[in-house]
Amino acid sequence: MRSVFADYPLDFARPELRALRDLLAQSIYRTRELEDVVLGTGLNPGAIDFGGSALMQWRSVLTEARAQERIESLLEVVRQTQPTLGVRIDELLGPQPVLAPGTGLPDQLSDPKGAGWRGFGAERRIVSDFDTLLGIAFLATGLERSRSICRITATFGAKRSHATASLVAPDLLLTNHHALYDWEAGDRPASGVEAWFDYELDPEGVSRQMSVVPCDASTIDGGREHDWAIVRTKIPPPPTSAVLDLHGAAPPRREDYVFIIQHPEGGPKKIGLSHNLVRHVDDDVLQYWTDTRTGSSGAPVFDSNWRVVGLHHRWVTAPEGEGVAYRNQGRRIERVLAGLSSRGIEVSTP
Repeated sequence: MRSVFADYPLDFARPELRALRDLLAQSIYRTRELEDVVLGTGLNPGAIDFGGSALMQWRSVLTEARAQERIESLLEVVRQTQPTLGVRIDELLGPQPVLAPGTGLPDQLSDPKGAGWRGFGAERRIVSDFDTLLGIAFLATGLERSRSICRITATFGAKRSHATASLVAPDLLLTNHHALYDWEAGDRPASGVEAWFDYELDPEGVSRQMSVVPCDASTIDGGREHDWAIVRTKIPPPPTSAVLDLHGAAPPRREDYVFIIQHPEGGPKKIGLSHNLVRHVDDDVLQYWTDTRTGSSGAPVFDSNWRVVGLHHRWVTAPEGEGVAYRNQGRRIERVLAGLSSRGIEVSTP
């Protein structure tokens, strides 16, 4: 495959180049940090457009680095600044770029014309009247839950894709159906799967020792309707991991807080903590505001007590003319548990 940096000007229509730009923008987004990268690369900062969003700034940086034939130097500075990004950069620039899986067309519940979109236009408002205070134990419990979360890479012939998954039994990973089945090729299951545990930074900002756990692709099973799938590991996950309990959550309600621990853009593990409000709930799905990216698919959706209330699977666009561009959507965990039970698949129990 021809390198994304072979041509000039750069072709940002290529998905691997967009994914690289997005990864860099969500990892190095403060202007001062970006200026340090530019200077460290030897680029002329006066040639960079530092206006606009981090996405636009990184587009300018990549374009200028290519014009000056300093792409390799730029990426080396990024690797030194953010060591955990090195493996992801190599994936995107390799012969088989690892990209987010396709989610297909929205179903009726994800369609702006569906019942889940009533009153969507009223969402552009100040949320300062919501109490955002949580008990201090919230942080410790969240860190404990994060031990269950991993990144997965699925192989479909010459194509590979990434998503988020959670350990829900000693040898069982739960993610989305569209992560382990190729929705763009007749729902064929992945021919290979591996899980990355501890792909994250420690409190000192140092990369943890990542563990790569191979999975048995012959054990893939799932339900397309509620977008869930499982796969079993070939070897035990590392001792730093923990099994996630999927039971015990109270039914989610509108204006509840939810949190998603995820591997956005296929990069290191992260969490979004700002104004993560549920906006709609029905028997099948919950829709919410929270920060996600490609690669967040398959992550568990937690309530403020760190109980699992859903399985994140996509973002959904607003009806034309509405005041907010999108919501995120997860499948209710009750629907996922029912699907698991119907297949005789046992997960953790209280």
